[in-house]
Amino acid sequence: MLVLNRRTETVPHVKIYLRAPGKPDQLLDTVPAARIREHSATIDGALAAAGENAELTKTVYISGASSGALDFVIHRIAGKQEGRNLHIKVHDMPLVRAVAVFEAVEVLKVRPAQTHVEGHVVGYISHDKVTPDEMMAVARASYPYRDTIKIYNTLVQQVAWGLVHGRYDDVEANFLHNRSRDFSEFCRDVTKRMWELKAKKDEHDARSPDHDTTPIDMSAITGA
Repeated sequence: MLVLNRRTETVPHVKIYLRAPGKPDQLLDTVPAARIREHSATIDGALAAAGENAELTKTVYISGASSGALDFVIHRIAGKQEGRNLHIKVHDMPLVRAVAVFEAVEVLKVRPAQTHVEGHVVGYISHDKVTPDEMMAVARASYPYRDTIKIYNTLVQQVAWGLVHGRYDDVEANFLHNRSRDFSEFCRDVTKRMWELKAKKDEHDARSPDHDTTPIDMSAITGA
């Protein structure tokens, strides 16, 4: 005898879609509504704005971060064990992956705040030379948050300082500059900071009897 399962789903869920220009909407995940609303102010706000209705499965659309990073963060939220604090782990990630997760955390407005994600990215770019690809990934992800988050201004400072003080050789410097041209605001900010740092370096060197008198060819680095 065929027995039909008449169990009715009673737990509200949310379908989360990624919306990107020129692409079809992409379903990221379907997760329990209570959990995702607790830990994502963005999704909580979107559902609150939509108002209450009888539908057990609701839909929200988000944009501004990569699907892989959003998937990672959403899965961490959905899989969080009861009674444990939410912690988005990034300490073992390469820089480009970590900054993508940072971007997803900001888009979702994860709560509680995951300040260690920003700290990991800032720590990396403060102590290691960045490649052109790393530089551009960090610049693009952090630029929208430059007034509230330290990452962007730290990147500008560290790249400019490294170029002025010879941390990058000529080939590396040219690669960095050529890539930065793809992001005019970032290129402008780095160039401005370089001139400021060069003025300070020149003033310091002038007071030092054994300083290297070889001038820095700024035109080769900045195109100015």
